[in-house]
This record gives sequence, C-alpha cells and structure tokens, in this order.
Amino acid sequence: MRHKILPAGYVLLAGDLIAFLLFAYYGKLAHHLPVTILGILDTLAPFLAGWMVAILVFRTYRERAYSSFGLLLLSTLFTWTLAAPIGLVVRVWWTGIPMTWTFTWVAYVITLAFLLGWRILFAIGYEVSRRYASKLA
Repeated sequence: MRHKILPAGYVLLAGDLIAFLLFAYYGKLAHHLPVTILGILDTLAPFLAGWMVAILVFRTYRERAYSSFGLLLLSTLFTWTLAAPIGLVVRVWWTGIPMTWTFTWVAYVITLAFLLGWRILFAIGYEVSRRYASKLA
C-alpha cells in the first residue's frame, strides 16, 4: 500500500536536508577543513544513505509520523537511531577511515540536535497551521 506524502511532509524533508547540510558544514568548520560543496556532499552522502533506508523503514514523512509533537519526536529518534549506524558503516566503506566511538557519539548527538531543533520548529508551525485551517473551515 502506498502512502501519499502531503505538502507538509515535503517541507519536513527540506528542513531535514538543511539540518544535514548544517551538520556537515559545522563539522568542516570545527575540524578546520575547507568548506566546499563537494566536501560537504562527501561528508553527507553516507549519512543520507542511512537516512534514506531509515525513512523507508519508519515512513518518516507520512502524516501520522508528524501529526503530533510526541509522534514527531519518536519518529525522529527512531529514524536517526537506525540511520546513524548505517551512515557510519557506509562512511567507513566510503572513506576507509575507521570508526571511533568519539566520532560515533558526536555525529549521532550533533545531528540529532540539528534534526530535533528543526523538527520542533516544524511541529509548532504545523500545529499553528492546522488550528488556523480548522478555524477557517
């Protein structure tokens, strides 16, 4: 059965992609590495691969996953908790750089913070827009 993604789901996806871009950008700056489009994409690719797998498993962008604040937080936590290890394994394969526990935890926590920060703002906006729409109806 196919699930239709509503316009709000596309807004959520766009914001998530920006959160991932900010994670990669911040990582480059924090490590004093050159910030280039290709460098950012090289950093992002493994994590986006993990994210794509996880969003298919958890159907992260269907309306039920973000219809309430609690569901949005759980969806984010579950999706990233599956996506992060997949991304880290892909990163090891992609770059040949061994995984360290420090990098694993920093990548997990910082990216989760970026995702949750954005998604909390989304949840507030989504709830306000739903209330406004119900008043118009």
